[in-house]
Amino acid sequence: MNGRHLQRSRLRRRAPASGRAAVSLLAFAALVVSVLVAGLGATAPKASAATCGTTNIALNKTATASSTENAGTPASAAVDGSTTTRWSSAFSDPQWLEVDLGSSQSICGVTLNWEAAYATAFQIQVSTDNTNWTSIYSTTTGTGGVQNLTVSGTGRYIRMNGTARATIYGYSLWEFEVY
Repeated sequence: MNGRHLQRSRLRRRAPASGRAAVSLLAFAALVVSVLVAGLGATAPKASAATCGTTNIALNKTATASSTENAGTPASAAVDGSTTTRWSSAFSDPQWLEVDLGSSQSICGVTLNWEAAYATAFQIQVSTDNTNWTSIYSTTTGTGGVQNLTVSGTGRYIRMNGTARATIYGYSLWEFEVY
């Protein structure tokens, strides 16, 4: 074999090996990307409530409550789209905040954006007549903060019915969103 032929022969033998290395490197890179993407998905800031719909159907609708702490914390403040205003109840149990959606709606998610005074026990309830209520979510281990709840129900009226407060204060919501 002359030198040129030997060099081509070595290149041919190396090509498959380097091709395998390139494929392995691409597979490794794909694995790293998929792990990173999965990790980002797991830590997405707004989860279940907003994924079932993109429109907050409670925004600027008529809201009423069992009580208010004072004139500066009306029920309407929880559905005004602002996290600088809030509804706050009297300092007793139970208390509720209700929204009239205007017509019967299919509901798949609720987001509660609690102020420091939150509920440890509450239900999300729906009604077609504002008299008979059906619970579509219930907990006795509420965490406060922003709670994105996956629910399933239909009604014209929806309410957060608080039955146990986490603090000595009333219930307080910056926003009550319905999807």
